[in-house]
Amino acid sequence: MLDFSGVNALSLRFPDHDRNDLALGHGVHAFGRADDGALDRVEHREDALVQFCIDRRGVWLQSRAPDGAVHVNGRPVRRMAMLRAGDAIHLEGAELVLLGTSPGPMPKGIPNVRESDRRAVLRGVGGPSHGRCFSLDHAREIGRDVECDIRIDGPAIAERHARLEPHQDGIVLRDLGGANVVVNGHAVREGLLQAGDQLVVGSHRFVIEAPLSPGIADATAVPEDGHDTETVDDAPSPVASSIRRMPWLLLAAVLLAAALTLLLMFGAR
Repeated sequence: MLDFSGVNALSLRFPDHDRNDLALGHGVHAFGRADDGALDRVEHREDALVQFCIDRRGVWLQSRAPDGAVHVNGRPVRRMAMLRAGDAIHLEGAELVLLGTSPGPMPKGIPNVRESDRRAVLRGVGGPSHGRCFSLDHAREIGRDVECDIRIDGPAIAERHARLEPHQDGIVLRDLGGANVVVNGHAVREGLLQAGDQLVVGSHRFVIEAPLSPGIADATAVPEDGHDTETVDDAPSPVASSIRRMPWLLLAAVLLAAALTLLLMFGAR
């Protein structure tokens, strides 16, 4: 399950750092072209190229631009897409980065990892590692070396790039001599990661997934980056409803058969 309690800490980074990061609170934020041609907030939604909708469920991008004009992490968006902190939004040649919270400080002491804490997984959500999944029940090294647990290639990837270690408070990220790892849009070398954090290593994108606490099962389905999404109300499955109705239908059929039998036996008298 992803934790969206940190959506209040989101901000938007503009191309080439030509202006300060813009904090995004709950609500709808519309962006389009200003009079000077630069991307900026627009007052009227009909002038927007994209809208960021932020609520307790997370962050949603709505495209109002022509098809092919908006991409999230290199994938085209036609109508809507669910975003994560650290996603790169490409709009008409400009790149916006959705920044989340930076990793916490490195924990002190030796971790006391309990069996119930070993739930985190690292899932590839973009780039060459899309679709790959690695359990984080023990320390794993990331890099180009053939002995690395998570082997990835690329010009910016070191032989032994970084190390991920399970901890009772999250996942510890350690630098092993590679370039910075980008976590939620922030370039870092070490820190304490949490479920929902997105890691970018070169052209590879990963997200850490884990229940919020022991005993909570995954309940939130996250669409692939850039795919159209629609909000669907929680409704009971038609198959499940049919199964629940079967005992009553069976009882009604038995009673009807009994009535017909009695009618045949005593109706002619």
